Amino acid sequence: MNVEAPLTDGQRRAAAAIFESEDRESAARAAGVSPRTLFRWLQLPGFQGEVARQRTRALAAAADILARGSAAAARSLVAMAVGETKPSTGRAVACRAVLDLARRGAETDDLALRIGELEAAAAAAARPNFARSFS
Repeated sequence: MNVEAPLTDGQRRAAAAIFESEDRESAARAAGVSPRTLFRWLQLPGFQGEVARQRTRALAAAADILARGSAAAARSLVAMAVGETKPSTGRAVACRAVLDLARRGAETDDLALRIGELEAAAAAAARPNFARSFS
């Protein structure tokens, strides 16, 4: 049986630094390890799992920012459309991007929730029914 050792504090810092740095070399520096060490850690399943968790956190934070900005983006588009503010192609494109990415994030969250519910239902259906086994 292959049991992995728990991650060190340095490995956790390195996994977080991957998403806070421009590149892997900068991430290694930020975590206080060599790029070679970071590369070696990236081959470990436990470290890969932590990197995946950090990626999920980073994307969730970005989705939250987009969701919070979507109302302001919509107000800005409406203000341009009805002539309250001077139209700006760049601002309109940015507002549409915020709205589109926020919508996609919400759809992804909804799908993840629904998949989780389906997996739980499938797992429950696969369990033996003890009441039936005593009949």
